[in-house]
Amino acid sequence: MENQQLDTDEIAMIAALSVQSLSAIALLHNELLRQAAPRPVQAKHVSILSGEAYTQEILSSVHKQRVLESLHMPLETFNSLCQRLREAFLLKDNQYTSVEHQVHIFLFIATTASSNQTAQERFQHSPESISRIFKDVIAALNHLSSDYICHPSANNADLSIVPPEILGNPKLEPFFTHCLRAIDGSLIPVKVPPSQAAVNRTRKGFTAQNVMVACEFDCTISYVLAGWEGSAHDSRVLADAYTKGFIIPKGKFYLSDAGYGISPECLTPYRGIRYHLKEQVIGDQVFVPLYFLFFILYI
Repeated sequence: MENQQLDTDEIAMIAALSVQSLSAIALLHNELLRQAAPRPVQAKHVSILSGEAYTQEILSSVHKQRVLESLHMPLETFNSLCQRLREAFLLKDNQYTSVEHQVHIFLFIATTASSNQTAQERFQHSPESISRIFKDVIAALNHLSSDYICHPSANNADLSIVPPEILGNPKLEPFFTHCLRAIDGSLIPVKVPPSQAAVNRTRKGFTAQNVMVACEFDCTISYVLAGWEGSAHDSRVLADAYTKGFIIPKGKFYLSDAGYGISPECLTPYRGIRYHLKEQVIGDQVFVPLYFLFFILYI
């Protein structure tokens, strides 16, 4: 009886082990089948109107206002910029994107503050492609900056020339005959890591960079210094600009706001005096050109 009972226990153990082995084999078999035949990945960007086709549609549009709203510059200026980038070999056409399309993507993000995800949907590109194109265009424009942005000095400008906006204007001449340009600071919203949020937080409660911009009286930008935290004072940013090539020749001055402090180089408004009355209507315009991206100058 004891031998018979022992044989029964052995049979039960063998049966249990056999069931477990079969279960393991079945699981392994299903896993191998899943890896051998993966589920097809559904494409995300399948719009009939591709990004390149959308760009060509804008460029061929006969409606000038639509072109301005899309490119934030006249079509002639856009074509000239793209041609300049192409001739300097800073950007080139490839199998999927033309130079015009790359610049269009950059302008879309820069002028509308759109996210990478929004640009993906608009132009039907992957997130990697959007990031790469944006960085390539920024690098190309930085190479061209020295050809178009040049602050005045005794070597590259005739400082005796009075700006045409001042010359012959009885309200401005001779009081502003030595005025070169205007400078102002603009808070550009940015997203930063939590560890850098405190120094970049402005008095208005959002994180930003304090960007100093100098421009002509027609609002053409002539100097830009970016990178300072939003909490930095305007005068501190100006002091750093002096160490990085920004020059105000002796006997000349810039118009600025009270944040820079009055000095022989900076003429600030009188305190307690209200300015910018009827001229503020420019701020109500729907369309803002690209050179107003950083700030709007009221004169």
